[in-house]
Amino acid sequence: MSKENTADGKLSITANVVLLGSYLFMGVCLLAGAILVLTQPLPFAENPVIMKVGMGYVMIPVSLFIICSNIAKIVRRRNAIVIDENGITDNTDSMGSGFTPWDQISEVFLLRLKDDTYLCAVPEDYDSWASTRSRRQARLAQANKDMGFAPIRIQFKKANDRYTAQDGLAAVRRFAPEKITRIRKPKY
Repeated sequence: MSKENTADGKLSITANVVLLGSYLFMGVCLLAGAILVLTQPLPFAENPVIMKVGMGYVMIPVSLFIICSNIAKIVRRRNAIVIDENGITDNTDSMGSGFTPWDQISEVFLLRLKDDTYLCAVPEDYDSWASTRSRRQARLAQANKDMGFAPIRIQFKKANDRYTAQDGLAAVRRFAPEKITRIRKPKY
């Protein structure tokens, strides 16, 4: 479940355990399929060796990775998105931007795309901000920038279905209203 700490206005959303559980189930199904391919005869396969290698031996480590990573995420259950008096934290996935303090953010806005609305933030000094990120985080931020988006783009659907980017903007309004600019829509 997710939570919102309303006593001090802080928005804190934990990772959705149902979504993680469904990924865990997907990994178990892939593992079961891989085991079946390896242990059962394949009379209708055009090339049983390629099927055993491709769908059996390759899928076992992939499915075990999916299972183990989702078990770890369920056990840790850290906050996926936090907006508080210190700044914005995006830990929705391994490429989320992490923590960014308010003094490093020049503007915050909503970006409306066809299927979702994102909470976006632009760092004051992009190069120094990007140098403090992991390699994957910096590459995603640069890709966002190259496509004309803000380097920090938070998708609330990844964390929880109960909260939206508008809820995130309301939390920003409580802590740093001077950072908020207008809603943007890209031109398709």
